[in-house]
Amino acid sequence: MDPPAPLSERLRALRYYVNNLAPGLRSFWIHYSDRVRIAEFMIDDLVRLGPVDPVAAAAAHYSTPRAVVLNSDGVLLGTIEQAGASPRALDAMNSNPQTIRPDMTPRLAAQLLRSNPYLIVTTEKGKYLGRYVPKLSSC
Repeated sequence: MDPPAPLSERLRALRYYVNNLAPGLRSFWIHYSDRVRIAEFMIDDLVRLGPVDPVAAAAAHYSTPRAVVLNSDGVLLGTIEQAGASPRALDAMNSNPQTIRPDMTPRLAAQLLRSNPYLIVTTEKGKYLGRYVPKLSSC
């Protein structure tokens, strides 16, 4: 049997438990603190494809990603980064794009953008909302 974690370690991990087990407290704090959120810097300009749609529909869009692949409920399945890689969106998509929630801060987004070419904004249930476009003043 493992010994219990020291008090300092349990206190450090407390914020993660509150975030996951009591999302109402988190939502209240975000609203109360009136902080700048990612939702203020997001746009919805990507081509939307279903899993069996042809990738050619995304060829005209030149940003990265070129398109998002969604199921019938609008839940993000993946992103199309290169047009023409495969005829069907399901075969050509990146099934694990970096996502972020709309209430996150631009500071967190800037950290994630250091190792990711783009950020997709989704709800906690995975519903696609848009992509994060950093402003010069937010980074």
